[in-house]
Amino acid sequence: MSLFKVRQFWCTNSEDGEYFDQGSMIAAKLRSEFDYIVTGSQSGTLRIFSPNCDLTETGGLGGFRPNDLLIEKLFDEPILQVGCGKVASGTTELHLVVLHSKLLSIYNVVSKNGKNEQGNQCFLQILYEHKLRKSAASMVIGPFGGLQNRDFICVQTLDGLLVFFEQENQGTYVVLPDFLLPGPIVYVKSSDSFVTTNTGWELMSFKYKILSDAADESSDPIYSKPKIASDWSYNLGEAALDIKVVETKNKDVSVLVLGERNLFCMNDSGKLKFMKKFDYCPVAFHVYPLEDHVFCLVISETSNLLIYQNATLHWSASLDFMPIALSRACLKNVKGSLVLLSEEGRLECCYLGTEPSFFVAPPLSIKDIDFEKADEELMDLERTIRNSSANDIGLKSNFEKDFQVHVTAGVKSEIGAVGDYNFENVSWDYVCPIYIDIVPQVSHQEVQITVFVCRPLAAIPNCHFFSNLSEKTSLTSYVFLKEASEVPSLLVTVTATVISTLGVPRSLTRNVMLPANFLLDSCDPEKECEHKITLTTTHSHVPLNTLFSEYANEPTSQVSKSFALKNNTGAVGTILLAKSSERYRLQSNSLASLSLLVEQLIWRLRKCQGNRDDFRISFNPDLPVDELFEYVRRHFDCKKNVSLLQNDLSQLSAQQRLIQKRLISKFKSKDPATLKNLELLLNDTHSDIVEATEKLENEIGNLSNAQVRLSCVLHLVRQLLSLLDLDADLLGMINSTFCSEVYDIDTQAWEDVVDASLSYLLRTVLAKTEKDKLRAPHSSFEEVKDITKLQKHLAHVLERLPKQRATKRRDSLFEEEQSSTIDSAREEENIEKPIGSQFGESSSRLLSARKSLLNRRHKMIESVEN
Repeated sequence: MSLFKVRQFWCTNSEDGEYFDQGSMIAAKLRSEFDYIVTGSQSGTLRIFSPNCDLTETGGLGGFRPNDLLIEKLFDEPILQVGCGKVASGTTELHLVVLHSKLLSIYNVVSKNGKNEQGNQCFLQILYEHKLRKSAASMVIGPFGGLQNRDFICVQTLDGLLVFFEQENQGTYVVLPDFLLPGPIVYVKSSDSFVTTNTGWELMSFKYKILSDAADESSDPIYSKPKIASDWSYNLGEAALDIKVVETKNKDVSVLVLGERNLFCMNDSGKLKFMKKFDYCPVAFHVYPLEDHVFCLVISETSNLLIYQNATLHWSASLDFMPIALSRACLKNVKGSLVLLSEEGRLECCYLGTEPSFFVAPPLSIKDIDFEKADEELMDLERTIRNSSANDIGLKSNFEKDFQVHVTAGVKSEIGAVGDYNFENVSWDYVCPIYIDIVPQVSHQEVQITVFVCRPLAAIPNCHFFSNLSEKTSLTSYVFLKEASEVPSLLVTVTATVISTLGVPRSLTRNVMLPANFLLDSCDPEKECEHKITLTTTHSHVPLNTLFSEYANEPTSQVSKSFALKNNTGAVGTILLAKSSERYRLQSNSLASLSLLVEQLIWRLRKCQGNRDDFRISFNPDLPVDELFEYVRRHFDCKKNVSLLQNDLSQLSAQQRLIQKRLISKFKSKDPATLKNLELLLNDTHSDIVEATEKLENEIGNLSNAQVRLSCVLHLVRQLLSLLDLDADLLGMINSTFCSEVYDIDTQAWEDVVDASLSYLLRTVLAKTEKDKLRAPHSSFEEVKDITKLQKHLAHVLERLPKQRATKRRDSLFEEEQSSTIDSAREEENIEKPIGSQFGESSSRLLSARKSLLNRRHKMIESVEN
């Protein structure tokens, strides 16, 4: 890495969405004493700049001014390359050449001086145009045939056709041999030849006379390929990025080729002068002569500029961006300025800087710790934390008053009634609108509203953004079913992320439940089902007609003791009321469809009994562990099959590429053998690829269904676990572990993340003994190759959770005694000092108190178990 940096003195940027390449910039004297900078974007915008290099009062150079842009013209077609030359008959002035995909245009740059600098006018005057019969790739301008004070134009098309234009005259055509893709091409004046590369990564030279004779002899040069002999050739062994020609004062001509890893220098007769091997990947380069030496500027992929004299590195400097094209320009007050152009249109004029960074890291000084000073700093930090926590609580309460969000769910309607949005891949003919009302009391700098739903549901639009929001605003998003599968939850989460005018970020979350009749239809109850879940409440049961009031008018829901709902896949879920107890039985032949039914029943029961503090819901029998294992195994098998099919498809693709390379080498052979065997092998490989692709598409569909069904079962397990009397922190860990959103990426599957989470729970909060907690935590994410290990960890977690609830109840017997013991121990401590600084003084007393509590606790547990 270089210590030096390139110093910029003039810079401008193009508009967003414009892109440039190596042929999009030139620096030339177009009827001017100094160089103009011409750029042409692939969006069709042509700009001509005259950089301001006037000295300021402080001795510096003035930067970009609006007057520096002389001409800006927008064309209907993209600009592939810009150039200049003596391409107009009757004059030796330089004119601008613009190459489009199907058009070659020559312009004259006309300038009219005004009374002051602001009155100067420049515009383009078209001289003539040539329409191209094929799509162009690049062009080269030069005095072909040894002309004096005249230049011709050669256009290279995408299929290897060279079109020669003798100024205003119509061009002639010739096809290059051994052509596959268009590459760089240059004209060498000393030998009157063209140098380019062929499909075999060979550098080849063709005399202009031979090309012109081949064009004259060919009856239809666009479709016929005459045999053209090259003047000389050289095997590069790699692709050529760019080719430049330079001539020194002693008439020594050099052809420099920038490869992917090397720099080649040839003379005009094809002999290698020198070669420089790079330890980096080059991006672009520019060459220029200085007396009898050739200097080369190379841009590396790490945004460094390296300057070589022949094969010797003389200087290197770092850049602030990655240029795609560079050149040298003679500007006013700056002779030999560097002109850099990035792919996004950043144009800079700069020079080599000589101000390195002399920063040296100071030596480490390790001092002894002053414990008294550390105690004071710790007390200050604790005081600051307490004050900040109090401020956060106040800011949160004020934020909820200053920014109010109200979310409601509407009634389902047909998708055709919503005409402003494009619903793609819809598996349900109805949508449900979500109405969001924002009531800000003060102005907010940025507000983003995001709508989250569970897959396979989708929301459109799922994100709304506002700037400087200060008035009441109403939004509407539409929720629809994107895949024909079970739905784990109808809960919609709306998150508002706000940045105040002071730059303080805040967030607010609101939840709303979609109406059940959006996806569930009433039907006849089923008497016997495979999967059953029983929920017990502490109060008398609520009639089903009251809970599901929206279905009261339907003929299938007249009985208040049983009620059935059918989802979009046809699975039926039935709810039965017990005759003599407060129990609700939910049953279905599909465990995945029970997730939505359990969620609706729990949500509606809590909504009806919300005013009672002693209202509780419990479930019976045990958790559906075996069924959960079955869904996990299905997902694991589908993921494994997808991975195997992807590997097979990769091998078949590599095999097809090898066969194609073998065919190309056979075509290039002078005495080609029969290609029937390779043709059969290529056809068989293609058929295998098509078959493997179809299998992969089907298996990806099976994986998507397995992910959704596993999400439903996980959401059901989460709901049942939430009914247990667990600690809030432990319940949060369980909910994050059994996340209902199942996703798989190439580098990490769902099983890998869950296995690591389960291992962490078993070694921390769900550990059996204190010894297990002291073990090293599971910190690495390993790929799960055996599903049995994951099932074992999952079974242990689900087995210990009810025991954790019983332990929590027994621990409540000791809370009062433990708190009184600890408080008495703390009273004897110095409260003005941090707790950590007093461990040495009171360690024996605290250890004895803790040991006595543990002994009492073990005795009580044994008595309860007996």
